[in-house]
Amino acid sequence: MMNAEYDFLKQPIPLLWRGARRAGWQGNTHAVQITPHKAKPQCGAREEWGMMRHMLALVVLCVWVTCVHAQNIYVSSSATDDSGAGTSWETAKKTLAAGLAQPGGTVFVKAGAYSTDAELVIPQGKTVMGGYDPTSTGTDTSQRRLPGANLHWADTNWCTIVTGTGVHRIATVNGALDGCVIRHGFTSTYGGGVLIDGTNAVVRYCVLKECDAYNEDPDGTPAEGGGAYVRNGGTLLNCVVTECRGDKGAGAAGGNGSLISNTITRNRPTDCGVVADYDGNLYHTVVLGDQCWMRENLRTTRFADGTLIPEGTVCSSTDPYRYRGYVSENDHQADPSIFIRCGYLYNWAAVMHGAASSNANPSGVQGICPNGWHVPSNAEWDQLVNYVQSVPRYWCNGNNNNYGKALAAKTLWNDNNTTCNVGCQPSANNASLFGIYAVGYFNTSNYYSDWKAQAVFWTSSLYGSSAYYRYMFNYHNYLHSSYIDQRYGFSVRCVKD
Repeated sequence: MMNAEYDFLKQPIPLLWRGARRAGWQGNTHAVQITPHKAKPQCGAREEWGMMRHMLALVVLCVWVTCVHAQNIYVSSSATDDSGAGTSWETAKKTLAAGLAQPGGTVFVKAGAYSTDAELVIPQGKTVMGGYDPTSTGTDTSQRRLPGANLHWADTNWCTIVTGTGVHRIATVNGALDGCVIRHGFTSTYGGGVLIDGTNAVVRYCVLKECDAYNEDPDGTPAEGGGAYVRNGGTLLNCVVTECRGDKGAGAAGGNGSLISNTITRNRPTDCGVVADYDGNLYHTVVLGDQCWMRENLRTTRFADGTLIPEGTVCSSTDPYRYRGYVSENDHQADPSIFIRCGYLYNWAAVMHGAASSNANPSGVQGICPNGWHVPSNAEWDQLVNYVQSVPRYWCNGNNNNYGKALAAKTLWNDNNTTCNVGCQPSANNASLFGIYAVGYFNTSNYYSDWKAQAVFWTSSLYGSSAYYRYMFNYHNYLHSSYIDQRYGFSVRCVKD
């Protein structure tokens, strides 16, 4: 006699699951194994019905799991929000994060602009397919366009463009990512654009552009793979990796993975080595565009020819002087890294070391700099600014005039509560690694001013009898230019010849 205990069609899925487990379910949606059921003779017909019940429960569960597993998800930037079911183009999700959060094997994504403020994870068994025409009604390949080498990389009607904020990796890929443009990713470890991790992990037919992998601590473990890092059997296949930076493997790098048929071009290291001054002080460097700059302010006590630069207590337009600024000897003894970051302040006579002024690019003025390096002209500072303004990941709030935070260091700035100013949320500063500190300056009244409020740098260029300089306050959003009396004491950065 059948009773409620055996009316399995009325049981919820958890009960079906338990029945399936008793019938030999091994927990794999792609391979089902059934183990023989050992009937107990004394149970007779009742035990036989029990076996049939378990088998039928297994069939129902397999159908249910297969349906869920095979379900496709749709994402379109033209969707109003993420409230749609995501089971068709008409009900598409708006964001990739929402699409990835749904069960199912494939996420189809229309061409368009997609931003992400956190790292995406594409799990094993899931595939993201980008490039579907905005007017697509289906998912066949005739309605899909790949970014490839056609240079439509900024065209949201052609490409699926996934853009980060420049402070996190775009995606860790354990499954598959196909046909997308990946931009403005960052990591301090492995893979600024994508980390491809696992034997079934693959990124194919994608463009990885303007992504970075660097450790802000120049003495720390180098980051690898500005565009992509491949490990544990993963694969980067038929991709373009360009305009990325990395401490190691500027474009792509890997350990125990495959790089197959990729175009890896126009990527740059983050530095050009370490340089020493006459005193033996070491300076880390940063490559920005076609220039290589010191990452720290100059702190030499001697010119490259060995001549001593006296430490001054008064200003002068003719005698070369260096000034310690607000970093006292006690401060230096308590924390030597403060002086390493801040360096000395120098008057213009010390900066030039007898050379004539220059606004050429390059300036050709070695001045106070080590051999093989020179004092930047006003034109060279312009070149730096123009480069930073040309790279969107260095902008605040999408405005290329808001680039100051990308040049400023994360510390030694007074607070400011205006968005995009250098002193506002300084933990978001220094995307470029240039690392400007607000050291202040030595003025013509023979005292120091603007510690943690302003950074000031000399150039090799003159305007009449005044010298050009660059400066930035904590309440500024970009680097300013002006000219001033040569007697002031300002910081110095050198550029490689």
